[in-house]
Amino acid sequence: MIMNILMGRYNRILVFFSLLFIANLTFAQTIKGVLVDSKGIPQPGIEVQLLNTDYVAYTNGSGVFRFFDLKQGDYTIVTRNDATVSQNFTISGSDVNLESIVFSNSEINEADNQITVISVDDLDQIEDDNNGVSSVLTASRDPYNRAVAYNLSVLRYRSRGYNNEDVGQFLNGMPVNDLDDGRVFWNNWGGLNDVLRVQTNDLNLRASDFAFGELGGASFIDLRASSQRVQKKVVYSLSNRSYTHRLMYTHSTGMQENGWAFTFSGSKRWAQSGFIDGTHYDAYSYFMSVDRKLTNNQTLNFVFLGAPLRRGKVGPTVQEALDLAGNNFYNPNWGYQAGQVRNAREDRVHQPIAMLRHDIDLGTKTKIMTTVGFQTGKYGNTRLDWYLAPDPRPDYYRKLPSFQLTDDARLAVTDFFSSDENNRQLNWDNMYKVNRERPLTVYDIDGIPGNNKTGNLAAYVIEEQRFDTEKLSLNSIFTHNATSTLSFNGGITLLHESTHNFKVLDDLLGADFYVDYDDFALRDFPDNNDAKQNDLNNPNRILQEGDVFGFNYNIVTRNLGGWGQVQYAGKHLDLFASAKVENVSFYRDGQTRVGTFPENSFGKSEVSSFLTYGTKVGATYKINGRNYLYAVGGYRTRAPFSRFAFISPRTRQDIVNGLTTEKILSAEAGYSFVYSKLKGRISTFYTQYKDQLDNSSFYFDQANTFVNYIMNGVDKQHSGVEGGFELTLPYGFSIEAAGAINQNFYTSRPLATISQDNSATELVVDRTVYIKNYYVPGPQTAGSITLGYRMNGWFGNITGSFVGDNYLDFNPDRRTVNGVEPVSKVEQPELWNEIIAQEKLPSIFTLNLFVGKSFRINGHYTSINASVGNLLNRTDLRTGGFEQYRFDYEEKNIDKFPPKYFYSYGRNYSFNFSISF
Repeated sequence: MIMNILMGRYNRILVFFSLLFIANLTFAQTIKGVLVDSKGIPQPGIEVQLLNTDYVAYTNGSGVFRFFDLKQGDYTIVTRNDATVSQNFTISGSDVNLESIVFSNSEINEADNQITVISVDDLDQIEDDNNGVSSVLTASRDPYNRAVAYNLSVLRYRSRGYNNEDVGQFLNGMPVNDLDDGRVFWNNWGGLNDVLRVQTNDLNLRASDFAFGELGGASFIDLRASSQRVQKKVVYSLSNRSYTHRLMYTHSTGMQENGWAFTFSGSKRWAQSGFIDGTHYDAYSYFMSVDRKLTNNQTLNFVFLGAPLRRGKVGPTVQEALDLAGNNFYNPNWGYQAGQVRNAREDRVHQPIAMLRHDIDLGTKTKIMTTVGFQTGKYGNTRLDWYLAPDPRPDYYRKLPSFQLTDDARLAVTDFFSSDENNRQLNWDNMYKVNRERPLTVYDIDGIPGNNKTGNLAAYVIEEQRFDTEKLSLNSIFTHNATSTLSFNGGITLLHESTHNFKVLDDLLGADFYVDYDDFALRDFPDNNDAKQNDLNNPNRILQEGDVFGFNYNIVTRNLGGWGQVQYAGKHLDLFASAKVENVSFYRDGQTRVGTFPENSFGKSEVSSFLTYGTKVGATYKINGRNYLYAVGGYRTRAPFSRFAFISPRTRQDIVNGLTTEKILSAEAGYSFVYSKLKGRISTFYTQYKDQLDNSSFYFDQANTFVNYIMNGVDKQHSGVEGGFELTLPYGFSIEAAGAINQNFYTSRPLATISQDNSATELVVDRTVYIKNYYVPGPQTAGSITLGYRMNGWFGNITGSFVGDNYLDFNPDRRTVNGVEPVSKVEQPELWNEIIAQEKLPSIFTLNLFVGKSFRINGHYTSINASVGNLLNRTDLRTGGFEQYRFDYEEKNIDKFPPKYFYSYGRNYSFNFSISF
């Protein structure tokens, strides 16, 4: 596993060896070793040499190195600096297995959020083709992946166009991808930077020692207390990004003589407002890890962590509203209440995780790691809700100048919005006023005749939509090294996840009560008193703050799977093959009897079950210890995610018609090189998705109701070339460059079904959506170049980043016959093209600066660093957005519901100070 460590160029390094000989008489012997630090963490990418020979190897992602075809005799191993570090041993007729090679006195890179990759030293030994060659380093972030992680991701570039669910994430052995949609919610452990640094990142399709892996690879974060750096560390940060202040403390003992190890960490991050107005931030985090060494080869670890978060959100909006505000960072989600800023949209999250991990070494060949994890808590976000009242949002399209019918009206609205900030924000005081002057009598409350109540019925409330998850997991991984060249990995996983989806009445905004009615059903079925009830088991229910209302159901997903892998590491050829099989099942458990679906909403639905599988094979040809060629390919099926498998889970049990598994074919090939002053990679890839499902809900203007828009048979193709290199220059300078050219686009014409949300009526069946050759939303090309400096404790870099060919997410129904008729391609080509064209955003270039200094004060390691993003203060960097699903079907006016956009921050900064005791 990777410990995020930066080895200084001139640091002296002490290495000592504990030798274990295994009898295996051959004419030519093999040396195998594992390089670890003082806490037992494997060290990847370190050059190891047999002194006065041409034998050179590099440790792989697990810290392992190998030398092949050695004759009997005396040898000396050196690493990095042969003048100060050496170890002598003799080969006398058997292979040598070097265990627990301790690599100490490492310096930690204290720069905030900087994941460091170990680079080779200044030796430039050219290897003989007859020598054994260590396996290519795949677990660390190479220059391309580092550029994506730190420079390009803020511009919404996604490597290969993959989504969050295409990368498997493991926390101390616990899989943490949500089962209902496959995604990872990183905020669950936000603010715990110093205990998340021990990582192994297996890229894309390549072999992994801890998982079969997803398309984008797999990442493992080791949270054991014995794996953490021994330290007492305090960090303070000042920023104008999401938060203004951060204070963090970490204390780690390492493994003590009594067999115990402890790590504690905690932080607080806060801001009255982030970079964008109205985005307050209040977050804590806590972490405890305890190790107990049961025997010399058996350890038990317990981890408990959490990260309570409450933050104001920014809402995407149309360019017209941004122009009226004179600010591309205008946020319509907030307004003044009694002179104080209040945001209607908040994230409120606290989902703590507890896990128990057991590691056992069954001798020199077999190791087993088992983790049992449990996660619970809340994930909520607030929003305005209103009942029989006008839309209060300031950027609602009917309030904007473009909706007005006369020039005078447009000028008046323009002046209204532009003249006073209060006029383009939420009017909290008015909502309170309306709520306090709305008397109404509700009859037969809870279905009891004569149980009536009179009071001020809320026109506007704040609701909190909740998606609370309970997750239980068991994951066991074994590794067996059958010989020095052949190893087996595998594991089993049992996952159970129940996501409770419901709404809570958060704030009545001065009213006496609210009612649990479906506003749309009340309008669509005025003669059906039952239809308006959100819960027929409790009809005519009045609501107070804290009450659950509206939708209320659980989605329960289970996953039982296993995987296996065999790896061969030869003299010049590495091979691997792996396979997995999973059974995924899910069902909906309704907690209410919905008025529009009284027989199909309450209780447990039928269970849907899917058997999926995957396989992949790969080869690496090691030209020598510096140059590698590799190729890998795989095929897998993936069960539909349960969150999207139901037509309308808020209201009923019905499953999407034709639900089937997704089929994914993928391959990649590349060339990697590792020299003392130059390393890098260039690769090409191809991924084909078949039978994806897309399920969206929105207000459908053509039917004047809320609908579910379901597309079956969505196919895509992702392909391209990517690469990067890192060049070490004299006097402490270096250059890193990375880039990618992708072609990610749709390859099918899926069929859409449009169903009314509050009725079983299917408004449209099998409508062809003509999106073949449309681009997958997001940038298709990206690149960055960094000039860095590191010497005598000073470090810094300046980076230029670029993304281009960035395409907007689109409304699929505009790309149907229904979307364009009666417009003629021949007679009205300009309008026809405007309706179907996919918007391409302008290319983006940013400049970022990072500088710092590390030094010692009275023996305490201290670091000061600062970063400035968007150094040129470009405020017009449109990074993404989406077309609204609402569309003017009658007039074909594409400007009536224009796209909503996201913009990158203007000039922003972060200052960090840390000291270790």
